[in-house]
Amino acid sequence: MEPVDQDLAREQLGTIRTLMERAAIYRRALAPVMISVGLIGTAAGLAAPLLIRDNARSFAFYWLAVGLAGASTAFLLMRRQAFAAGEPFWTPPARRVASALMPALFAGTAVVGPLVNIHQEGAMIAVALPPLWLVLYGCSVHSAGFFMPRGMRLFGWGFVIAGLLSALAAANPHQIEPSIRMAHSVMTATFGGGHLAYGLYLRWTEKNSAT
Repeated sequence: MEPVDQDLAREQLGTIRTLMERAAIYRRALAPVMISVGLIGTAAGLAAPLLIRDNARSFAFYWLAVGLAGASTAFLLMRRQAFAAGEPFWTPPARRVASALMPALFAGTAVVGPLVNIHQEGAMIAVALPPLWLVLYGCSVHSAGFFMPRGMRLFGWGFVIAGLLSALAAANPHQIEPSIRMAHSVMTATFGGGHLAYGLYLRWTEKNSAT
């Protein structure tokens, strides 16, 4: 039996204790982050038909840019909150959350190139991307949720279910013919609307618990 690394064990216990103590803080910090990301996604979805060409490649790289904008905004907001509270930002808990998020997010980004090169103009490629992205993003959020409040795991499940439902809808021959406009609508409702709804829920429940 291998000897237990005492330093590693103490670090892990300290991380778990810190996460438990900061669960309420994370919950408060998440509300403005989720609302901001939701507003970015909703505005981008509404503006998409006016800003980009109606093909799969433009759709894919447009929404990757929107995702990057949302991630950058979330990073800056959380960094500002940490500095305002006089706390370090890149703590062991923060590193664990980031490491849990990265694999599925990387997969969702890396898959774009091969898919859009199959048929750059095809609407079916654009329609296939949102379900894939939603499932991978949901898995990513669910993984990070083990280091955050329980609601984040449920939020991740919501994206997984939304991705599966949108895949079933796109595959149903009785539905309206798939189009890139439909793909924009799915992304607007899920990435934009999902984050916005969860952020408003967190803000509302936080205000109620404070009264």
